[in-house]
Amino acid sequence: MNFTRFLSLFMIAAFLLLLVPGQALADQGVVITLPDDNQTVNDDNTSVFVEGSNRYGYLTVDSMQVIPSGTDVEITVHYSVTPWIAFLVFLFGKQDLKNRVLSVVGYPETGKDSQVVTYAYVDNSRAIITVKNAVIDYGDGSYWYPAHTFGTVIPKLTFVLGPTETKTYTNMQVMPKGFGYFQ
Repeated sequence: MNFTRFLSLFMIAAFLLLLVPGQALADQGVVITLPDDNQTVNDDNTSVFVEGSNRYGYLTVDSMQVIPSGTDVEITVHYSVTPWIAFLVFLFGKQDLKNRVLSVVGYPETGKDSQVVTYAYVDNSRAIITVKNAVIDYGDGSYWYPAHTFGTVIPKLTFVLGPTETKTYTNMQVMPKGFGYFQ
């Protein structure tokens, strides 16, 4: 049997095994109710944002580094992926992982059509993206990084503004004010 056929049969078997426990619970009449507050909770916490945490679905964000260059920024996100999801990412591709990373970094921002995001690298522990037009240029060597909201809490957020200048924030989800800098 060739490898492609074997892989296809393996994926079908894995998918069917994922369905069996859910069907068995449904046959037993198990009802799952959600709390009435504004936070959604499920068993393995793989597809919801838990408010106040650094988890976004199956991603657990460790740190983020932002390096501005002109009006563009290069963002490196360090995270971990739930192990069994990492296997699915390997099997089915990285598109969902890329979408989640974009949700975590909060780019492109709504209503800002000039912001273009490109991936330089992505794997199960880190992603490097470039965002065009994320910073405001005043034309005299001064720039403004505007207020921004991230998709989850970032435990360590570092802005590298120059060879000797950095700004570091901890447990940041919303930057209500931006900041200015020179390059």
